[in-house]
Amino acid sequence: MSPVVECISQWKWNWFDLERPVTDFDVFDKASRGVFGSVLLLKLLRGRHFAAIGAVISVLGIVTTPVTQLLIQYPSRLVATPPGPETSNATTWAVQHYRSHVGLAGPRSLDISSYVSAGLVHPSATLISEMAPICPSGTCNWTEFESLSLCSKIANITDRIHVEQVPFSTSQDWTTWDDTLDIDPMRLNGTLAYNVSFPEEGNEHFVAPVSFTLYSSRLSRSIAFADDKNLAAAWAAGYKVVWSNAGNVTYTHGNSTTSSPWNWQAFEMVYYACINRYSIHVDSGVAETASVPSHNVVEPVDGGVVAINCTTPKLVSGAAQKTMCGQDVRNPSQGVLTLKGSIPAPGGTNFTADVRSLTLLGQAITQDSSGIWAWDGGDYKVLVGNIATPTLADAVYGYRSDDFGEVGGELSGDWDTEIQQQRLQNVATNLAVSITNG
Repeated sequence: MSPVVECISQWKWNWFDLERPVTDFDVFDKASRGVFGSVLLLKLLRGRHFAAIGAVISVLGIVTTPVTQLLIQYPSRLVATPPGPETSNATTWAVQHYRSHVGLAGPRSLDISSYVSAGLVHPSATLISEMAPICPSGTCNWTEFESLSLCSKIANITDRIHVEQVPFSTSQDWTTWDDTLDIDPMRLNGTLAYNVSFPEEGNEHFVAPVSFTLYSSRLSRSIAFADDKNLAAAWAAGYKVVWSNAGNVTYTHGNSTTSSPWNWQAFEMVYYACINRYSIHVDSGVAETASVPSHNVVEPVDGGVVAINCTTPKLVSGAAQKTMCGQDVRNPSQGVLTLKGSIPAPGGTNFTADVRSLTLLGQAITQDSSGIWAWDGGDYKVLVGNIATPTLADAVYGYRSDDFGEVGGELSGDWDTEIQQQRLQNVATNLAVSITNG
């Protein structure tokens, strides 16, 4: 603006080549000092002198200056930290543990039981978070990558069970209740019980005389996803969960004609080896992880590689049989399951899962998830199962007791199957995430 001011000052003398009022001198002087004076000068000259051009430029300058400043930006950009002994590395646990493509357990030491337990005892109302990345700077980005993981699915199979009433039942009929627990062993004799069977599981069945009954046992193969060959090939474990939504109607003495049928629900819960695609970034210290699973099996393609045999849980008068699982003789003792990834990597796109590790994992999941939980709505509760049985009861009945002790609080009789399904999904997800985090 200095040249403009100088020009206005010079044009002031040219203006007085002719006779002018002395007040014009003051106007020119003010115009050389600021915008207000330039406006006065424009009013005085009315475009009749070159000095008006300088006044216009002075006025426009006050408008264009902030606009020009707005045009200048100072964007923040992420800059890779150069490697060196003093550089703190950002790490994602999935990369650290699984990027070598060696498998869920592979040759490294892994206490499978501890990770299974951590997932199965977690309350069903909340989810376990995926392992958080380490980002010393507080802002980190990783390109998308894939990692071998454990995934889960659940499905409603209520239409695949068979339910029959057992009128005037006695303790000789029951397989989910122990009459020796009662002060009066004859209390439930002659009451209505239910026989629930699984036609697609060799007619495995149980008989329940109390309406708060949950039963879970091994699933030999998927019922809801029977046509998914990739799922069958990547299979690690599966079990079925069945329970009554009848509410507190335990004392339904006598013949079935005196009581409305109980509402039974059944779900299958399946775990399988998979490849997760991860998108991870940390912004201002807050990590966000998104994952998309797939289970495209390359080999073997004919059936699964994990075969497990398990006993069924049973409770009779004075005796209980917990589920025990072991490897089937048909199960290979070595080899790998190969799954196909989709992101090019130096070691190739395929991932391999160690068969022996998958089998041990499936054995632990199935055994710890099978059992019986039953409550007569009064003073007596029975538990014949491993660590996951109370968690499953928590999912369907809102029950939770860390010490397997007394039922805490009153259970509502207004059951919502959608909520129960969501909480069972949480149980499955928590176990899968716990194993993958491990």
